[in-house]
Amino acid sequence: MESAAPRPLISVILPVYQTAIYLRELYQRSRAALEPLGDFELLMVDDGSRDNAWEIIQELAAQDARVKGMKLSRNFGQHPAISAGFEHAKGEVIVLMDADLQDRPEDIPRLYEQLKGDVDVVYTVKEGEREAFTYRLTSRLYHYVFSRLTGARVPPRVGTFRLFSRRFLDAVLSYPERNILFGPLMFHMGFQSATVAVQHVERAGSRSAYTFRKRLALAVNSLLNYTDLPHRLLVSMGSMILLGSGLYLVALLVKYIVARGNLPPGLTLLALLVTFSLGSVMLSLGILGTYVFRVYQEVLRRPRYIVARSLNLSSTRN
Repeated sequence: MESAAPRPLISVILPVYQTAIYLRELYQRSRAALEPLGDFELLMVDDGSRDNAWEIIQELAAQDARVKGMKLSRNFGQHPAISAGFEHAKGEVIVLMDADLQDRPEDIPRLYEQLKGDVDVVYTVKEGEREAFTYRLTSRLYHYVFSRLTGARVPPRVGTFRLFSRRFLDAVLSYPERNILFGPLMFHMGFQSATVAVQHVERAGSRSAYTFRKRLALAVNSLLNYTDLPHRLLVSMGSMILLGSGLYLVALLVKYIVARGNLPPGLTLLALLVTFSLGSVMLSLGILGTYVFRVYQEVLRRPRYIVARSLNLSSTRN
């Protein structure tokens, strides 16, 4: 009689920021969803929360050794917190989800079922989500533009909630840049993927920390990190200005020589052209300066995060 194949360890990465009120319920529901699948670990990364999230993580870790806790020394941001979870995950299957219960732990088995054959990553798309019209519009526009510019196929309404293999995670961790954005990076990498529609629950009890300003900053960072759009726009704009200026100069000379017309006094026109040119130069320098600063940050090789406290963690998986 053949013995059953051992089931892989599942690592669930949970970046935590101002979500203390959800953590106990999150633990209970995650445990109920994961135990039928086999061994698991919950990596809760406290990203400098100002509420009592760390105290609750300590309480849960004391009750269950499968709860792994990390407290970052300050608020580094969602993606550095995700990076901390990725680098300490030991599982052969990895789940990334938010800690505010908008992503339902009960959907993990559905994603797990899709991780078979050549599929290395399973994405989720949101259903039943009630969000502001402006957010839905800007989100769809961002995903459309990103798909067109990078050639990566990004499903509309794609969520943070996803499940993937150790092979996929190892590929993600091979990217060494400091200013990393895991969502765009994963689509940029390729790999065979599947998509599952999930119910996205409205956040109860508190407002999301992802404001419109932060979403806009994320979109700008994605375009800067994974496309060459800004400097291509600069080259195109500079070429158009040079061509337009040359044609206008030729037209003035033809009018002056052939038609014996007078050259326009042009003080207003000259001031407009000078102002437009200076604005174009300042914009160009600003965009180029952004790239130079990013290169500077990469050269410094500062850590993405600093762990101040940890619970139930052994050494990082090699």
